[in-house]
Amino acid sequence: MSEEIETINFEPGKKHYMSWPVIALIDFVTIISFENIFYPFQNQGLSVVVSWIFLLFAYVIPYALMSTQMGLTFNDQTGGLASWVRYSSNDTLGYWTSWMYWVQTVPYLVDVSNSVIVSFSWIILGNNTLDKHMSTFWFGILTFVIILAFILIENAIKNSLELLSLIGGGAMFIMSMLFVLLAVWAVMHGHHIATKPFNWGAFKPSFSLRYFSTTGLLIFAMSGAELAAPYIVQMRDPKYEFPKAMWMLALMTGFLTIFGTLALAMFSNAHHIPHDFKMKGPYYAFQLLSESLGWG
Repeated sequence: MSEEIETINFEPGKKHYMSWPVIALIDFVTIISFENIFYPFQNQGLSVVVSWIFLLFAYVIPYALMSTQMGLTFNDQTGGLASWVRYSSNDTLGYWTSWMYWVQTVPYLVDVSNSVIVSFSWIILGNNTLDKHMSTFWFGILTFVIILAFILIENAIKNSLELLSLIGGGAMFIMSMLFVLLAVWAVMHGHHIATKPFNWGAFKPSFSLRYFSTTGLLIFAMSGAELAAPYIVQMRDPKYEFPKAMWMLALMTGFLTIFGTLALAMFSNAHHIPHDFKMKGPYYAFQLLSESLGWG
């Protein structure tokens, strides 16, 4: 008796690849944002432009190139920096690297959630007073709800990471370009520069203890190129595409920090900065810009 064996071939599903611009935007929106230029400007004034330029060539670009090299060396790993440390040393150091990354993410998530609340305040009330309408307890609850909402969106919507990165990163860079271009247009049409003096001497760093201590915040603001490494496994041709993503990241970071700061100096006096400039600076900046252009 012959037995017929039927063979069933399962066609594997097509793998979804992420493009290198999406990878760059994921990293860009994670590393730096428009509001990150305000606190350094408040601390160092116009001299922060020199600091940004120096760090772009001495830190950001080399950092991006090193992240590219390490990412391509361990291109089959999804743990990023933790995987690099683990496979180049031992499991213990890899674990501690992963743990430290997790710890530093917690305050970052809270900061992002608070930024969302500030955004809602300007959208709903047209000012920054929403936090004054609720107690500290309810402010904390609202922060938790926002974090939970992003987690649910991430799990409920397919490719939500790419979608949110395109929206967030793209909007952030477009907003930065828009602010710079409108600032140039305003100055060309008679707007007086707010930060005085605006000359070569004002850009010279003081090299004091305060200068070096606040420069550390700039390094922190520009760090994180390695965060794109876990997504290498989702690229079609990592060897060709990942370096392009890192260069795009470095160029966008340089544009935002250098030209964004110069544009900011057009409307905000570096010597008279509001105390909440770090959190609400972008809204103050665009408010001053719109008033200068006569848009209200």
